[in-house]
Amino acid sequence: MEGKYSDGKSYKVIAFIFANFFKDEEQRIMKQVVEKSRLHNSKVVFFSTLADFYFNDINDKGEQKIFAAVSVEQFDAIILMSESFKLDEEQLALVGRAHEAGVPVITVDKSFEGCVNLVMDYGDCFQKIVEHMIGFHGYRRVYFMGGMPGNSFSGEREQVYLDAMQAVGVPKEQCRIYHGYFWEEPCRKAMEQMFQEIEEGLEVPEAIICANDSMALEVCNCLRERGYRVPEDIAVSGFDGLEMERYHQPRLTTGIYNVEGLVETAFRIMDEGCPEAYLKEKIPIYNEMRIGHSCGCKGPESQSVSVEMVSLKRELHHLLKYQGDLNQMVVNIGTLKQLEEALRVVPEFMGLLWYKDFWFCANEGFLENEAIGFGRQKKEGIEADYTPVVKVLHYHNADGAGAEAGQAEVHYWEDMEFGRILPDLQARLEENDFLLVNTMHLQGRSIGYTVATLDIDRFWFVGYSAFLASFRHLMELQRSQNQLMKMYMEDLLTGLYNRNGFYLKVNQLLEKAEDLDLSIISLDMDGLKRINDTYGHAEGDEALHSLGSIIRSNLKQEFAARIGGDEFLVAFAGKDIGGRTREIVDRIEQGIYEYNKVSNKAYELQASIGSYTDCVQGHSLDYFLKKADDLMYACKYNHKKAQGLI
Repeated sequence: MEGKYSDGKSYKVIAFIFANFFKDEEQRIMKQVVEKSRLHNSKVVFFSTLADFYFNDINDKGEQKIFAAVSVEQFDAIILMSESFKLDEEQLALVGRAHEAGVPVITVDKSFEGCVNLVMDYGDCFQKIVEHMIGFHGYRRVYFMGGMPGNSFSGEREQVYLDAMQAVGVPKEQCRIYHGYFWEEPCRKAMEQMFQEIEEGLEVPEAIICANDSMALEVCNCLRERGYRVPEDIAVSGFDGLEMERYHQPRLTTGIYNVEGLVETAFRIMDEGCPEAYLKEKIPIYNEMRIGHSCGCKGPESQSVSVEMVSLKRELHHLLKYQGDLNQMVVNIGTLKQLEEALRVVPEFMGLLWYKDFWFCANEGFLENEAIGFGRQKKEGIEADYTPVVKVLHYHNADGAGAEAGQAEVHYWEDMEFGRILPDLQARLEENDFLLVNTMHLQGRSIGYTVATLDIDRFWFVGYSAFLASFRHLMELQRSQNQLMKMYMEDLLTGLYNRNGFYLKVNQLLEKAEDLDLSIISLDMDGLKRINDTYGHAEGDEALHSLGSIIRSNLKQEFAARIGGDEFLVAFAGKDIGGRTREIVDRIEQGIYEYNKVSNKAYELQASIGSYTDCVQGHSLDYFLKKADDLMYACKYNHKKAQGLI
């Protein structure tokens, strides 16, 4: 697909790529992006993940396929929340593709060459907090709770603390630095270390400066458990304006992530066409200090904790119940024999999300060959993540309401060129300000992607993340089920059906063929024992494989099976099919002849073939098989007689 999504339109189309769309902070950013896009005449396609690649495990490998889902050349610009991802390889590949296509990329916090790099100026804001604690309040016995050793953000804040302490005459050896790794549990362990040192003679601090709010809240909890009051006994400050902080008593003195300034700057630069002047240096976005009561000042009142607790408990109960429903979905429909039968039931579990539309864009081959496949299309010698054509399943929730609104409309499997995102993308962008795209993967390999439209103020993001994980699990169960069925039904040597598969398929055929004719073609490979004895069993297997390929290549809607060592069957039903039966036999015989001309084998491939066609009504399958076998054995007898073997 050539051109841009915005061709012929009055608006630009922007790709916004970030991790963990379901988290509060990311939702705040999304809402700000949607609001600004309306003011700047743009549409946004959000590409997001369920992980930030911290563990770099098989799930993270699958989530990284989101970058390959972005057809960069078709966007007017790309905003990449580069710091939200812990690995850079896929990001750099995307940036490289964008550079080749001449599409500008704006990164946030983690800078890449050739991009417009926006950097949140945490240092300036954090310095104001430290100066407020040390300069304004005059605290001198101040300890620091940092993030990860060696982390650039933690290191920058640690240095600000050390510089401020030395500026007021506190020597470095009296500064105490602990590492809480930006998380609650490591922070608690660091606090236990501090309390142990206090018991051994370390002075109790007047204040603890924390590198982020998560650790500051945990520091307050640990101090309270030990009988210390905040701020009366020990003052505490945080950083980054965590949503939960609004309900904490006392409110934290902290830094506020300037989301509005970040998004407005990005859109302004895009409106200017991302001129090269912006590539020369990092563009700072300044955060703001907010005074709370935790430092000793009179700060804003905490919001009602009781109201929030009731709300959180309701949300947790809601999520647990929904997760239980999703588990039941996977158990109930995960082992259904037909994938479409399973997918037909899925919308019953989506109503609570308050979505508008949901699309599953599956890699070509996902539905074929009795098993769920991966995108194995080769591209420039590399296995591509998505196939050139995808098959699109669409659930439409008519009014976007919850479960009580009724069942969604289901539209099955429309073919679409990869890169278009949706079959009717232009219409969807006219109706919606944004789309949300997530990758779908099994065992770290792509099977396609999903797209959703939604009301950003009502959509249940956390529930949707749980749904996507369960939907993926459902696909995994379907794949495992189909692989087992394939093993049960398929002859591994030839790729045809085996005896089990043949009888299952032909009995299904007979159920619908009462008034039709049935043709059975019975085929025996001649001389297999001689090939095995003379040239080895590997050569015998090669001969069987070659014969199976000849049979398969000359069939259309018919199906074939290898039901024994050298025995093959072909079956199909229809009206007036005698001519088609003779055609298949002739084409197989011609295929064997052509094979022998070019094979350069020390032996010739040979087969005896018998076929029988009659009306299904009043006859059993055994009747057809015996008739075809009798004719095949008559052919074999004639072959042997012609060769002087009898």
